[in-house]
Amino acid sequence: MKEFLQALEEKHLLRKVTQRVSASFEISSVLFSRQDQPLLFENVKDSTYKVAGNLYGSEELLSIGLEVDRAKQSLAEFAQKAISNPSPKKGKVSSFEKSVWDYSGAADLSRLPILEHFDAEAGKYITSGIVAAKYPGTDDENLSVHRMLVLSKNKVAARIVPRHLNQIAKDLDQKVPVSIMIGPPPAVFLSASLQTNYGLSEYRIANKMMGERLDLVSSELSEIAVPRDCEILLEGHLDYKEQAQEGPFVDLTGTYDEVRSQPVITIERMHTRKDSVYQAIVASTREHALFMGFPQELKIREALSKSIPKVRGINLTPAGRGYFHCVVSIEKSNDGDGMTAIVNCFAASHPLKLVIAVDSDVDPFDLAQVEWALATRFQAEKGVTVINGARGSSLDPSSGKLAVTSKLGLDATLPTKSDKSKFRLATIRKSDVANLIISSFESSEGKMAHAARSKSSSRRAI
Repeated sequence: MKEFLQALEEKHLLRKVTQRVSASFEISSVLFSRQDQPLLFENVKDSTYKVAGNLYGSEELLSIGLEVDRAKQSLAEFAQKAISNPSPKKGKVSSFEKSVWDYSGAADLSRLPILEHFDAEAGKYITSGIVAAKYPGTDDENLSVHRMLVLSKNKVAARIVPRHLNQIAKDLDQKVPVSIMIGPPPAVFLSASLQTNYGLSEYRIANKMMGERLDLVSSELSEIAVPRDCEILLEGHLDYKEQAQEGPFVDLTGTYDEVRSQPVITIERMHTRKDSVYQAIVASTREHALFMGFPQELKIREALSKSIPKVRGINLTPAGRGYFHCVVSIEKSNDGDGMTAIVNCFAASHPLKLVIAVDSDVDPFDLAQVEWALATRFQAEKGVTVINGARGSSLDPSSGKLAVTSKLGLDATLPTKSDKSKFRLATIRKSDVANLIISSFESSEGKMAHAARSKSSSRRAI
């Protein structure tokens, strides 16, 4: 992660905050207010460690961390190649070296600058911790990101949905040894956020992304492998028989999730470096939405590749939290393609509630163009599909405790035999003089907007 921070600094994308700030609400309020700005807090009250946040608030930033040249391939293409063809090895694994850590001893979470995020949350939350656990009977690890409520100096309550880690605990029916890493390499963080098949270690995907350069070490208490250069390492065990109340917590929608009884992780050993950087993620930010939505986009892409000849773009919209609403731009070869795209999107991604299909001449990332397509190409009697009683997401407060929802599809594509000339946007030919004048206006407006933001920033609140 430090190499990534250095790369951001060299590109003048990282802003360092030197003012003394508190981990209780102050850091989170700044991160929330500047979601597109990677920040490094160098002077944190009651802590010897720095805090970094908003590191992956856009695909551009994540691409820098992964060393992806987006002029040659998209981030989705890069990730899909690694998922489809993971490395045969999870990485180079060495023995644990106590000497690389400044502190290596009994767990004491009070030493870490763990943030308090929103006013009515249950307490301090680790939001970027990756839990590594062995698949039973194998030498491979499962990696998954979980929010963790700090209960004491050595205990956290982890929100665990019924996926792989939950299955591992069921299969073992006993305490599960785990290692929790904070601040791993970007490829490891992204891989841990993906939704892969049970039994496939996310390390193999990360190792592929890193060109077979993933360097791992065995944890001190177990054979669980962790990245050699992760910033903070916690070791312990997950016990489903020990439960605690977890929540309220602000989740993806920006609303408070319900309180649940969740399993406890007891942390026995803690390892930190002298210059450790604590990675923070504030819920419901662009960074949170990216890591929630990107795996859904990959599944949608895979489904559409088998049913639609050409897809121009897929936009899991920002206002839909990158998770609930999708616009897909397609090139139709027959009149059923619009509805086929909608149905396949819903089938691939269960959280989706709204899918809008538009033609390939409509930019799915320009929501003004999307609304224009609805205004000029959409007819409700032919283009609406409603699916009731479908599986939704527990993150959606309107879906109830059973997460059952209704889904809406809007087909704003034109019939294949329609006269396209009637539906094209009109254009005006621009001369060099006109372009020069327009550029001068845009430059002036940009300066005015920046000045206005500067004046209003002190009045903003979460």
